[in-house]
Amino acid sequence: MRTYKADKIRNVALLGHSSCGKTTITEALLFQTKVTNRMGKVEDGNTVSDFDKEEKERQVSIGTSVIPIEYQDTKINFLDTPGYFDFVGEVYGALRVADGAV
Repeated sequence: MRTYKADKIRNVALLGHSSCGKTTITEALLFQTKVTNRMGKVEDGNTVSDFDKEEKERQVSIGTSVIPIEYQDTKINFLDTPGYFDFVGEVYGALRVADGAV
């Protein structure tokens, strides 16, 4: 595993209401940076971030997923957060460590 200096690591929280496309954007980022060879779909239960059995059954994120992507020698950790208010604690946790948010 590659090691990064602190100034080469960024944490970006993906925020929004439920079903607005946070997990889909994560899948597109993974595909475009060639981390994966296909884009998973929430409906098919094959996304990288929604790996928990309950997340697949509900077709919603329950916990924050950390998706690391390397871009121009910088490690960007995308934090795919849940959209339902029931899981707002996960969003607060992501915001505590985020450098920015989308």
